[in-house]
Amino acid sequence: MNYFAYGVRGLLTAVFLIAVAGKTGRAGAFSAFADSLRPLAVVPGPAVRAAALATVAAEAAVCVALALPYTATTLAGLLAATALLAVFAVVIARSVGRGTTVRCRCFGRSTAPLGRPHVVRNGLLACVAGVGAAVVAVGPAGGPDAAMAAVVWCGGAVAGGLVTVLEDLVSLFRPVDPSVTE
Repeated sequence: MNYFAYGVRGLLTAVFLIAVAGKTGRAGAFSAFADSLRPLAVVPGPAVRAAALATVAAEAAVCVALALPYTATTLAGLLAATALLAVFAVVIARSVGRGTTVRCRCFGRSTAPLGRPHVVRNGLLACVAGVGAAVVAVGPAGGPDAAMAAVVWCGGAVAGGLVTVLEDLVSLFRPVDPSVTE
């Protein structure tokens, strides 16, 4: 596995780990996530909670697969991440296209409604995961320098953490509307 694959593994592990923690790490978080799925109309009402549970379980499984040091599990994790992120992008795009307003519960609490930036983020992450899977599938089986691989993995994890707070970072640089008071 090459350094690019290690960086992608770090990035996606961080993104999915933060997503799982945000949906399960505090009282009421999972219910809020499940409730946010209802307006998306992806599954019938009675199946929403099961769909939410399946989503969190799949995200957790991706984390485990990407953390294990085996090429086959890494490939499976990257393919699962690609599929999940592509589905997220399509569901959100469909919701935005219908004009549905739903708060983003991707990483837990958020005041931002799902929108085009979420579609782009998930689409780009799906592409990165897919390229990572291709690199792992065709790459050599030998391992790179362990210390450098760890550095690259950690760099990817930092990038993944930044991806999860991108909305907050962007909002820091938006002009303040003087008519809005808190």
